Amino acid sequence: MASVVQICNMALAHIGAGVVISSINPPDGSLEAGYCDTYYNPARLEMLEIGTWKFSLARVELAEVTNTSDTWAYAYALPSNCLRPLRILAAGSTLTVFTQDDVAYSPNDRDGAEFDIEGAVLYTNEPEAVLVYTRDVTDSTQFTPSFMTALSYLLGSYLAGPIIKGTEGMRVADAMRQRAMVMSTMSATADANASSSSIDFTPSSIAARA
Repeated sequence: MASVVQICNMALAHIGAGVVISSINPPDGSLEAGYCDTYYNPARLEMLEIGTWKFSLARVELAEVTNTSDTWAYAYALPSNCLRPLRILAAGSTLTVFTQDDVAYSPNDRDGAEFDIEGAVLYTNEPEAVLVYTRDVTDSTQFTPSFMTALSYLLGSYLAGPIIKGTEGMRVADAMRQRAMVMSTMSATADANASSSSIDFTPSSIAARA
């Protein structure tokens, strides 16, 4: 799998920067490495959040907190690494394989429950709720090839403005973002629709310490 520096160099190549960097943490001293250091994490978090990437899916028994809602029966603390809540399951659910169509809750869902998010608290009517969610993943060795490619285009959209500058920089940034969004949709759908899924599971005793 590609390293962070390789992803950055892919992004620089996409926008025709004509530069190859050797490090961003710390930056190797080049202007381009400094920009990559600034924009890599925002681009990575955005790409993780907008897609349903199998490597970033996690399942956790939620820790209950004080419920201040008059609408919902239970309140739970969201995991500290949660980027996007996807689905609430009942405790003991045997559902382990998810596709693009069923990973998120729908009104006719037999294996899920409605929920709402306010700040770092999740509200639902499900007791002993289990959350399936998109988690933050910083280890680039876990990224799939399609995710890395989509991320490199999104990072290219961040880099185009400060490196190319002006109207042309805006044009290239828009083109890179459009390419990234198309690739992320296609890649995440194919990833989630695979025949099996490996989803990290965290017991509530550990999740409470997250």
